[in-house]
Amino acid sequence: MDHLLLRVQTWWDTQQFDQPEWHVVAWPDQKVRHIQLHVAKALGKVVAALDARGAGAASGIDPMARVRDEVLPDVAIYRSQLINTIREGGMPTASLCRPRARVPSRSAADSLFRVLMSLGRASAQLAAYIEPREHGAMSPASSIQEAIQELHDSAEVLAAYFAVDVASAHQARLEALLGAPFPASMVERKREGP
Repeated sequence: MDHLLLRVQTWWDTQQFDQPEWHVVAWPDQKVRHIQLHVAKALGKVVAALDARGAGAASGIDPMARVRDEVLPDVAIYRSQLINTIREGGMPTASLCRPRARVPSRSAADSLFRVLMSLGRASAQLAAYIEPREHGAMSPASSIQEAIQELHDSAEVLAAYFAVDVASAHQARLEALLGAPFPASMVERKREGP
């Protein structure tokens, strides 16, 4: 699972994302809640790209460049953050991020629509996990696992459309947000096969 940058993501989270006041019993739920807000924000960027009259076009920022440069790496970040969160809780992660048979996209609109649906499902799954817990009830961890798969699918669809490597985009975005490259020991990837 080296391509998911889980170790790098954990390190980055401690530097940039985790909040000291969240380190209480409910921390994982609060982190999941915060990630859900970011997923909804990414969803809005995809909606703006689908709608040529959207906020992206009005602000002078190319909506498709924003999807490529922000949404694609960000959903990879959220995916890996959630995997690390459930790993910390002792939940299995072996079946996460499985490839799904997909028909290649023929247009930007088709790719964006597929991502829109996946991000909508991810946001809904995270909300289904968080909302009962905010009322003192339990909710199934499978909601997080399903959200992880939807985020992974979103990243893969966008990577295929834009012809970029998800892991490279993920790492570049984390480094940009950090303002520095990761230490070399953090990003050494295992070589795959001959």
